[in-house]
Amino acid sequence: MREPAIMFRLPGHVRVGLDQVAERFDLSANMIAKLIVTREVTRIPVMLEEHDRQLANMHQFLRELALRNEDFLEESSLDGAAIMQELKAIMATLDAIRDASFVRPSSFITDLIRRHDDRSIQRSFHI
Repeated sequence: MREPAIMFRLPGHVRVGLDQVAERFDLSANMIAKLIVTREVTRIPVMLEEHDRQLANMHQFLRELALRNEDFLEESSLDGAAIMQELKAIMATLDAIRDASFVRPSSFITDLIRRHDDRSIQRSFHI
């Protein structure tokens, strides 16, 4: 069984380049686009892993900075407290970014299809 087609529009200057590559390799522009998209999508897990690693490094650096300077920052009254508060806010933001960038499986599409298929009378999805 064939997979459903995925269609997208390309800007004119990108389409010209795609057509030139397709002509050079004697393939269709669709095949070239499919190969490029497939190659890029297969690189996503590595990119996410690197992104997470970099965020972890930033988080660790800020944590070490706060720990090394904790005594100084606590002695410096209001300025130290403001710096500590800002570091805590930055670390919380980094944690939120890491949590948001973690790919979690979603059942939304599956549930949507199941609800559609379970109806006694099926209608096309509205766009």
